[in-house]
Amino acid sequence: MATRTSSRHAAQKAKEAISTSAEPTGKTSKGTKRKAPTEEAPQPKKEKTEGIKPDEEKAEQVPGTSVDGPVPKKEEAPVKTEEPSEGQPSKEKVEGLPEKPQGIEAGLRKSEERENVISSNILEKGFIYFFFRPRVNIEDPQSIGDIARSFFVLRPTPLGTEFNQGQGPVDKDASCRLMMLPKKKFPTSAKERDMGFVEKAGQSMQALHEKFIAGKTYQTATRGERHTEEARPYAEGVYAITSTERASHLAYILTIPAELGAVQEDFGLQERGSWIVQSKNPKYAGPPIGQLPKDPEYPQSVLDKFEDLRWVPLRPEFLDYPNAQFLMIGEAQNDLGKAAFALGAKQRHEEEPGQELEKLEDENEHRVDALQGDATVYQDLGYHAKNYPKLPTTWNS
Repeated sequence: MATRTSSRHAAQKAKEAISTSAEPTGKTSKGTKRKAPTEEAPQPKKEKTEGIKPDEEKAEQVPGTSVDGPVPKKEEAPVKTEEPSEGQPSKEKVEGLPEKPQGIEAGLRKSEERENVISSNILEKGFIYFFFRPRVNIEDPQSIGDIARSFFVLRPTPLGTEFNQGQGPVDKDASCRLMMLPKKKFPTSAKERDMGFVEKAGQSMQALHEKFIAGKTYQTATRGERHTEEARPYAEGVYAITSTERASHLAYILTIPAELGAVQEDFGLQERGSWIVQSKNPKYAGPPIGQLPKDPEYPQSVLDKFEDLRWVPLRPEFLDYPNAQFLMIGEAQNDLGKAAFALGAKQRHEEEPGQELEKLEDENEHRVDALQGDATVYQDLGYHAKNYPKLPTTWNS
């Protein structure tokens, strides 16, 4: 697979040097490094936003639990075991049940050592997938004008997650959030700000595929048969939600595709970047064009965290409810911006957030290289790569 000349293995030595530095640096498409901006994070202003219409399909909560099979009976004489003392679990090993691998969670290996050095202002990290859905009856979109919707999926992982070339595809049954972006293009500057909302939460990728991503054919009274195209992935990477004194940030580094093209750039993505993200208090109505038919069903414990503010720095728990609204403000392009720094919030033994994100990116690049390259995105989503076209980097024309 072709490797990205600006950020792949040729930059390995630079990344190793980062671990001894107090401040991580961002990489650009030209191989240069830029420091994070020093200006204060811009505050969102109340303004007119694009209309927000949730998908017609209703979100259903799909249980993510599994039940162990029955323990097979053995026709042997019972083994004498010591009775556990009151309040203590039995030490007897149950036969017939597979042992859970130590340090494995959501299909990924956890490291206590790794978790101990992660900056305390990293609120969440994981995998991020970017999708688009073509307009009705448009099979081969030729520009962003042929796109009906843009959205992304966040798949959180344990903070201590680490993996290597032998990791394989990530667990397709892990809990995900589907985030809608009605404007289709991500904001690329502080002057651009877009409202989005959580379409589905607490769902596996398989459930998302069946209920939302898959295409469908239907009949209309005036136009006859209509076909909604299947949503298509166009990028995959790693992300982190970090907090600073005045704002929260969503930072990403793309791993797939190896070489970005017009498709990714037209959606406002670069090799890396970040946005300032804020959550809307459902207590206050938004502009008429940006209102949803139903508010998120936040418990009182979550509502209390909004206090009387209309907008607050985003916390991951705010995204765990369908119809939760959020604001994305353009912050950094080809750089991680303020999201890369703890800004005084970390302990002496902790690394900067940008260091952890770059470490995760490097591990993911090696994992992808050991699998199917750009086609790994289909494996991670639980699809059969042979049934899907090459990940798009240019528009069909």
